[in-house]
Amino acid sequence: MTDLTNFTISSTNPCLIIFLIDQSGSMSDKFGNASHDKSKEVANAINELLYEVGLRCYSGDEVKNRFEIGIIGYGKDSKVGSGWEGNLSNKWVVSIKNIFEHPLGNEDDKPIWITPIASGSTPMKQAFDNAKRLTQDWINWGNHRECHPPIIINITDGEATDAGNNYQDLINEVNQLKQLRTNYGLVNILNIHISGKNADRVLFPNEVSHLNNKFSKLLFDMSTHLNENMVRIALQKGYNIPNNAKGYIYNGNAVDLINFLNIGTPQ
Repeated sequence: MTDLTNFTISSTNPCLIIFLIDQSGSMSDKFGNASHDKSKEVANAINELLYEVGLRCYSGDEVKNRFEIGIIGYGKDSKVGSGWEGNLSNKWVVSIKNIFEHPLGNEDDKPIWITPIASGSTPMKQAFDNAKRLTQDWINWGNHRECHPPIIINITDGEATDAGNNYQDLINEVNQLKQLRTNYGLVNILNIHISGKNADRVLFPNEVSHLNNKFSKLLFDMSTHLNENMVRIALQKGYNIPNNAKGYIYNGNAVDLINFLNIGTPQ
């Protein structure tokens, strides 16, 4: 396995990022003390991150294809599908150049690509199955084995409705995804469990024995450890990162959501 320390993401060696977005009915609930519901906060955060990533990819007047991004929505009509809208509808993985060429519209003088959706159940296992197949195909295409390991970021507020007995179907799906790798390492899986509660936040822990929520513990187990670059970015943003911290947040607020997405995205 090759060292990631001095790896440079480029149009020759791009990075794949897949967002899994819970679009189930409970995402219409308020996001803690925020003025918007959870689906709106998530859409805002994803749109903001896409814009920031695109700006980082400018070279002169041109956007370089340094990132290829997938959005998988799960829950709308209790199904799983591409989360892109407008001209990008039904596409699964899109280059950052094409993303910037086809915004859905503008909000507050910035482009947007997705809108809030909240309906149906929570077919998370099926969403991870889609992510696994997309990731496998991407790694096997061209020179992608010489690229940064793909990053999967799951944003959810509730328990999967298709996880199987004792969550075993979901666990098996995620474990298969965790085995995928490029020559620079295994796939990264990050989970943020958002909530409408005003309970204590759990940020990048290395254990969660104090949590009473079984599904929160499962999401922690599903998450991979933060790599060195993620730890560096998290420390820069003021988080206390213990040894062996995982890419997991429970009950994070709107700021945590934005920061979490930035920490998960290579700089």
